[in-house]
Amino acid sequence: MRRASLFNRSKHPGGICNPPRDPRDLYTPRFVKGKGRSKIGLCPICIESPLRGGRGQKLWLSTKFSAFNYHMQFAHGVSATTGRPFSPPLSYRTSNRRHALKLERSEILEGRCHKCKKWIPVESIKDCEVKVKELFWWKHAATCHQGSQVPGDDDFYEQDDVLRCLEELGL
Repeated sequence: MRRASLFNRSKHPGGICNPPRDPRDLYTPRFVKGKGRSKIGLCPICIESPLRGGRGQKLWLSTKFSAFNYHMQFAHGVSATTGRPFSPPLSYRTSNRRHALKLERSEILEGRCHKCKKWIPVESIKDCEVKVKELFWWKHAATCHQGSQVPGDDDFYEQDDVLRCLEELGL
């Protein structure tokens, strides 16, 4: 189990405290600044150290114009509805693409959705690398899953002192 302290921050990140829905909520910004149209929230994942799965960066995003929502769903795969990561596909298959153009894939990887039971493309038809490989799945999950998860899909927390404290508190 990794060692991580609840109180290892060198300084306050700024803004005012914004309590999450529950201690295991990965979506809600823990700190916010501004009001109304100028309100911004600090990404609760990016601010974490790389030891805890974050980037060690303060990333402030607008909460009123979908920037925060888009970042959480499509950079981290976290559902706004549940505050938890989207469930992955149940299984994968490779399908042939008819009439693929010169710079397109002739085969495409698809994932089976637990909710709609459809096979969803999980990669671009363009034959190139993408920054966030899961993006195509997460876009589907954001519209389809609507809070549902694969039963038993709950082992996405970093096993460290922070999680152990939450478990000891019964949270």
